[in-house]
Amino acid sequence: MKIAIDTGGTFTDVILYDEENHITKSLKVSTNSNNPDFSFIEGIVQILKKNNMEVKYLSEIIYATTIATNSILEGKIAKIGLFVTKGFRDLLEIGRQTRPSLYNLMIDRLQPLVPRNRIREVTERIDCDGKVITPLNNSDAEKQVSSFNNDDIDSFAVVFLFSFLNSLHEEYIGNLIKKTFPDKFCFLSGQILPEFREYERASTTVIAAAVAPIISSYIKRINKELSNLGLVKDLLKIMHSGGGVLQPNEAITNPHMLVESGPAAGLIAAGNLAKKLEIQKCIAFDMGGTTAKAGLILDGKPNYTLEFEVGGPFHSAGYFNKTGYPLRFPIIDVAECGSGGGSIAWIDSGGHLKVGPKSSGANPGPACYGRGGEEPTVTDAYIVLNRLNMDSPLGNLIKLKPKLSINAIKTQIANKLGIKLEEAAQGIISIANANMLRILHLVSVARGYDPRNLTLIAYGGAGPLHALELSEKMNIKKVIIPKFAGLFSAMGLLFTDLKKDFVTTVMKSFELENFPLIKEKIGYLVNKAEEWFDINNISADQRVLTISGDLRYSRQNYELTVQFPSIKLKYDDLNTIQQEFHNVHKKTYGYASSSETVQIVNLRIMAIKRLKKPELDHFKNSKTSLKNALKGSRSVYFSEGQLNTKIYDRNLLGQGNFIEGPAIIEENESTTLVGSGMEAKVDKFGNLIIKKAY
Repeated sequence: MKIAIDTGGTFTDVILYDEENHITKSLKVSTNSNNPDFSFIEGIVQILKKNNMEVKYLSEIIYATTIATNSILEGKIAKIGLFVTKGFRDLLEIGRQTRPSLYNLMIDRLQPLVPRNRIREVTERIDCDGKVITPLNNSDAEKQVSSFNNDDIDSFAVVFLFSFLNSLHEEYIGNLIKKTFPDKFCFLSGQILPEFREYERASTTVIAAAVAPIISSYIKRINKELSNLGLVKDLLKIMHSGGGVLQPNEAITNPHMLVESGPAAGLIAAGNLAKKLEIQKCIAFDMGGTTAKAGLILDGKPNYTLEFEVGGPFHSAGYFNKTGYPLRFPIIDVAECGSGGGSIAWIDSGGHLKVGPKSSGANPGPACYGRGGEEPTVTDAYIVLNRLNMDSPLGNLIKLKPKLSINAIKTQIANKLGIKLEEAAQGIISIANANMLRILHLVSVARGYDPRNLTLIAYGGAGPLHALELSEKMNIKKVIIPKFAGLFSAMGLLFTDLKKDFVTTVMKSFELENFPLIKEKIGYLVNKAEEWFDINNISADQRVLTISGDLRYSRQNYELTVQFPSIKLKYDDLNTIQQEFHNVHKKTYGYASSSETVQIVNLRIMAIKRLKKPELDHFKNSKTSLKNALKGSRSVYFSEGQLNTKIYDRNLLGQGNFIEGPAIIEENESTTLVGSGMEAKVDKFGNLIIKKAY
């Protein structure tokens, strides 16, 4: 038996999977935002009790959490002491000379995670070949370390120039810190990100230091609570944003990898579904209670990136916004915005309606929860438009109170704007959609993919309510709502593998003359990966190594990642890899130059332990009449006005059932909206396939 748990800002989703009988059970619990570990344990206890299961039958617990992301967004981070090479104290402040809006001189930038008064310069210097040109001044180093008080600092970060080539000086400072402050966290940039670009390396290392104390104490509490339940801590695996899982001790030493942990699981699930349905190109779209996420899936695999921003108004890859803190390592390419079911609608000083990014969360939640929340939210707009079943508890947990929704939107939005109640509610939905269209554009059009050739896989508690309107705006022709749509990210945890990435900088032309050096570097990474396999007691038949390189034309500033055919590189492979780089470059930038010298900047190896995956069974309800699923009808407000709408119970639908819009398809964890002129069909796996009716 396996349990998969995904803790979001509003709900915690729990899946119990019986590996032997291929049976899946699920439930939701409210997320305790102050103590999310309570929700984690409550979910385990409730799902075992509900299914009369004992803890001794559990073989694995896989967990995705937003605690790292939320701590950065909310500013609840550690107090960090940062050591840098002398002369580089303002490294974080200067950053890169890029701006989110080129001609806006009044833009507010995020404050560095480490204030200047907690940054210390150390006399030392290593050059671009890894040679020491200014030896470390030991007395100066001791003086700088001792300048901090134990009570003023929670963790340390050390970022010296070219430490990825020679980490001698960083290691000395690290040992000195551990000797002086044995109970504090210390992260060395040469270990966290052993590759060039000092700003990105510094930012990533600082992010690790910023969230480490929170992640560490959180994992320790969880392990203690699991022990109290009679479970051994070795059962726990934690999802990281690279699409794999980590052992708890690795999560503590690499806490930056937990940023965007939950969204990565959803894209893994979407990729598995796309592969099963033989869909080559699609967008995975997840909308929950607090945020919305989107990512591109190609040939059944999520897109990966090395560059990501966290902490800005939009989390995304590739520095499209240039407003967040750079985070660099192989991460699933996902864009995120603050639009969810709990996003608060408000009117700005200019009298314009806004939605988000502030959220009501699980407590007090939207006004309709009746928990004291008075501000109107997207969920309250659903209520006013009659898109949710008022008689069915939301997620089987919360009894809705429509009068509170009506009052909140009427008094705070409709009356102030001088419009009708339904118009105000539809306006809230439209603005939330506009925010989410931006992230859909980021992962499609901005990546060079035409949305008209893509399929949209929509999930999350609120995703299926918005999918059709978003697909229409994007000119996407087909929408898929998977089984367990409201718990889909938790399902994705069951399809993950144990993974670890290793990287080293090469910075040489990708030519035959450098082939021996490249082979040497590959051997170095393979040895590191094999050490990791041995430490984790991974048998030889479970070991998988994949290799890639970051390539660019000489004199370019940025590179593209290209997969290599094998870790056993041959001379002939160089031409094959160069040609693949030209192809990727042309696809990305619209041109390629085969006469230019290709340079290899970094080599990367991913070590993988393949884990057993669930089987996606065919739908059992193959001969169910559509009449059995019809619950009735009600008047629902759409953008074109009030329409009489049929209501269906998704749990009673069968393979081949065909539904014409307007319709609403309800299940415990989510609601699917099928607009007028659309049609939905149930496929053999129980997914809803929605297209325009012709």
